[in-house]
Amino acid sequence: MLERFRHVDLRWVYLSIFLAIFSHFLRAVRWNMLLEPMGFQLKASRTFLAVMVGYLANFIVPRMGEISRCGILQKTDEVPISKGIGSVVTERIIDVLCLLTVVIFTLALEFDRISQFFYSLVAEKTEGIGNNYISLIAIFSFLFLVIVFLFFFLRRNHERFQKNLLYNKIVVFLRQMVEGITSIRHLKSPTRFWITTLFIWILYYLMTYVVIFSLEETESLSVVAGFTMLVLGGLGMAAPVQGGIGAFHYLMSAGLLLYGVPEDDGIFFAFLLHTTNSLAIMVIGIISFFISMIIPKRQAKTDYVNS
Repeated sequence: MLERFRHVDLRWVYLSIFLAIFSHFLRAVRWNMLLEPMGFQLKASRTFLAVMVGYLANFIVPRMGEISRCGILQKTDEVPISKGIGSVVTERIIDVLCLLTVVIFTLALEFDRISQFFYSLVAEKTEGIGNNYISLIAIFSFLFLVIVFLFFFLRRNHERFQKNLLYNKIVVFLRQMVEGITSIRHLKSPTRFWITTLFIWILYYLMTYVVIFSLEETESLSVVAGFTMLVLGGLGMAAPVQGGIGAFHYLMSAGLLLYGVPEDDGIFFAFLLHTTNSLAIMVIGIISFFISMIIPKRQAKTDYVNS
């Protein structure tokens, strides 16, 4: 690995890091748009600190970042965690829909390659599940019955539970979370929100694609191949592991095999892209954490009314 790093054109790697950081800043700007209908006027610089701390937390525990960044924003701007989590849930739903859109677009361009890859992947990971279908049905049936029981139990004993302080706190938390999830319905500028989302995903594509020019083994890859890398890289980062470690490398290197890039070169490419951007996130995340601990708290709540 160290020997191969000597032949990397780091200018493209630095550009990738810059594009990634800019995408994180736009994510902070977009998050502000979701929080605004709930009456919070936030500075993008302070929200950016929370976003970067969240990315840092994902390297400790998978998906911990969503809660961590809401905790940071509560400390710096007194945004309730419940409302923050609700808005983050909306963000994640939007990102999943965007990823699915990119997957469909990429399939239209590279149907033979991508469909073959996903078919092989699914066949490999689901092998043997058919033999345990009775157990799976039993598990899902049990979970369904538990949910139904809890629903009717809480409904029947609602008045008694209303006298319980913990129950009331949970209800308030859930209501605030729902308010955060539905905040997208009351956006002050929906056009600006969706344009920002589009630019975030354009930056995701560019930060992945520009790195191919840093290596002789990948510099001839096409623009279309960049979409395949974006899809597989996105799926790898969405995997429930710390920072996508392992899943990202496996999917990215396997995808590059479809374009004739040898496995060793594909693994190095994935390692180069993931490691450099991860180090940048860690450094900026640590700095953001300490800054968020020392900056004065401000009241972000305003009298803004939903329209």
